Amino acid sequence: MGPKLWNPPVNLSIAEKIANKLRKAKLLRFLREIRHLLFDEEFQEELGQLYAPSDKEHPPVAPAQ
Repeated sequence: MGPKLWNPPVNLSIAEKIANKLRKAKLLRFLREIRHLLFDEEFQEELGQLYAPSDKEHPPVAPAQ
């Protein structure tokens, strides 16, 4: 059993909407807008298979985070 899948919100927060009006960080803005397309369920499962099961104290984190 791998880590749980990451399901980020698709809608932009108020801070993200304000940041969209800034000219800097265009790549980051673009990646945020298509994040849900990049890290779809199939791709997250593929990433999760790369993680070996661990008995350490820390719980697994979704690979896309």
